[in-house]
Amino acid sequence: MEVGSTEASSSSQGGTSWLDLTFVTCTETVTFTEVVPEEEWGSFYYSFKTEQLVTLWILFIVTIAGNAIVLFSTWRRKRKSRMTFFVTQLAITDSFTGLINIMTDIIWRYTGDFMAPDIVCRVVRYFQVVLLYASTYVLVSLSIDRYHAIVYPMKFLQGERQAKVLIGVAWSLSFLFSIPTLIIFGKRQLSNGEVQCWALWPDDSYWIPYMTVVAFLVYFIPLIIISIIYSIVIRTIWMKSKAQAVIISSCPGDKTSAGYTSRGFISRAKVKAIKYSIVIILAFVLCWSPYFLFDILDNFNILPETKERFYASVIIQNLPALNSAINPLIYCLFSNRLCPPFEERRTRRLGGTFRERSDGGLEMQVLSKPEYI
Repeated sequence: MEVGSTEASSSSQGGTSWLDLTFVTCTETVTFTEVVPEEEWGSFYYSFKTEQLVTLWILFIVTIAGNAIVLFSTWRRKRKSRMTFFVTQLAITDSFTGLINIMTDIIWRYTGDFMAPDIVCRVVRYFQVVLLYASTYVLVSLSIDRYHAIVYPMKFLQGERQAKVLIGVAWSLSFLFSIPTLIIFGKRQLSNGEVQCWALWPDDSYWIPYMTVVAFLVYFIPLIIISIIYSIVIRTIWMKSKAQAVIISSCPGDKTSAGYTSRGFISRAKVKAIKYSIVIILAFVLCWSPYFLFDILDNFNILPETKERFYASVIIQNLPALNSAINPLIYCLFSNRLCPPFEERRTRRLGGTFRERSDGGLEMQVLSKPEYI
């Protein structure tokens, strides 16, 4: 020891022994690390239970109430357009998302563990994934329909069944692509002791190919298709707006009834419907992009295991549900009947019904919104 060697070191000169009393300073390095309590960090279904429940309840109420208003608005409308049909389908999808996805998550937060039988786990997961696909594929169907309405207006008028076929294909693909969920998911006990409705993988590495395939089928491929379609639609509208207008006179005295472009009439309502569709898709991208990007990065172990990552995951997991809640609000902003405070301002901007009476008493009426939302 250091002290012993100090005592042994004596000076032989003068026969006097000197004790070296040099102080030895001992230092201990203590590192303070912020520790997040185990019940707060590490268990998704038990973490921030109050905050998650409040958020989910708000999303549930807004989703159900908002989409119920949209469905009632479209149901009572006597004159239904194809755009109304797609708005109805989107509202139905969002309503089921609230009833199945959000409500089951609320129940899950109350119980913590998954308390229902294994068959319930598989069925619930299946329909959750079905709605995941449907929410995207309905938007793809809407984009294809808008493409035909603008690029091929004459065929569009003759193909009323196309809208139902597109929606039928969208839902059929959603049910088909979700079938693996019935096999993959089941009730199991996790390594931390929780009993959850979880994937029955032999190893967690199976999450990587599964989430990659789902991300491409649900998000990336549909987003590419939608982007291409609306690029063509916007270009077509721009080209037709530059075309020379052909004035059609139907009344004596040089009184005109309406203006049409040389390549076909594009009503203000069709342009309005395109704007509505684009806003709906932008909302979809903003809500779903963080979800899929986070899951992909997380499954490839690119994100560090920190409390910040865990906090982010809690927030990001609720963004898809937010999409179903804000869609009715977007519809409200574009609907004259649903939101009366905006009606007068939009009417002045978009125009109303053009009337012109001829000398013979014939009334010519051109509706400015045949594709009324």
